[in-house]
Amino acid sequence: MALIDFEGCEKSRRFYAGNAGRKIGVVWNGGNWILKFPGPTGRLQGSVPSYTTAPLSEFLGSHVYGMLGIPVHETVLGIRGGKVVCACRDFTDDDWELVEFHDLKNSLSDDEPGFTESASTGSGVVLADVRAAINRIPELAGIDGVRERFWDMFVTDAFIRNIDRNNTNWGVLSDRKGHYRLAPVYDNGNSFNNKRTEAAIERRLSKDELIRQDALDVRSCYITDKGKPIAPLKYIASGQDPQCTLAFGRFMERYEPDRLYSLIDSIPEQAMGVTVLPEGFKEYHKAVMAWRYENVFVPAWEDLRGSDVSGARPGDRDLGPAEPFGTGIPGISAETRPGPVR
Repeated sequence: MALIDFEGCEKSRRFYAGNAGRKIGVVWNGGNWILKFPGPTGRLQGSVPSYTTAPLSEFLGSHVYGMLGIPVHETVLGIRGGKVVCACRDFTDDDWELVEFHDLKNSLSDDEPGFTESASTGSGVVLADVRAAINRIPELAGIDGVRERFWDMFVTDAFIRNIDRNNTNWGVLSDRKGHYRLAPVYDNGNSFNNKRTEAAIERRLSKDELIRQDALDVRSCYITDKGKPIAPLKYIASGQDPQCTLAFGRFMERYEPDRLYSLIDSIPEQAMGVTVLPEGFKEYHKAVMAWRYENVFVPAWEDLRGSDVSGARPGDRDLGPAEPFGTGIPGISAETRPGPVR
């Protein structure tokens, strides 16, 4: 894989929001692109690198979506300002603007029945409320595949450990004339443990238990109607939600581990005099992804296929207290459940 030299690209005079690092708009290859820079970690506590590997995470996470056949923004790796950047093609233009799910949900009437929080709370992350909103927002009613997209993201984000999916980073495109279509998946930079130092990677590669811990350390923004965090791996494996189980099936049918490993291996360690990958990056991420797939996803899917869980109604099974690691996941016993990641 050859990285792109973005040093000479002119700015597009487009500006982009976000809190995960610097973004600039440039013109490249006949279109508008967003360059995402690694975010500084000076305000974070603990052992973290000076900059995140978010550009690599954005690239890898987006390509996993593409491998699964899920529409996703186009991404390439490059160099700008002496740093590794991920260039993301701007999928908006003068005719189509992005409308986030947050803003669509904010348009609901608070008189809508059956919501735990006010229906119009755009930032609300009660999963049952989000499910209800998807079915009740008029602008989504005429778009095929909205529910499927939400659950495809839920499952895929759990697999790539994208812990920052929320109501502000998925949505639809509007032509401002009453026509809407799903936006491609975007904003995958907070995946693949993007704040691991080289020392932490080296330590984990020397201990299988630490690889196991990282493979199980998956979180999401969503909570139950009682305010308890939902552990995505446990939720997927429970089979309590038919739409989630269908998305899990689509994932298992389409995912090819060797394609991801080949993609990781194709990233050069250096380009244009800039270090692209931390030491041990490739081995670490292949080990974590292999463990998560082989020890969580595969046995969970085998258990679901061998039962009638896929036909269960939401709520037929009680998740119980959400835990950050492997409790309740097929193939992972409570006796060997790891402790907190250090």
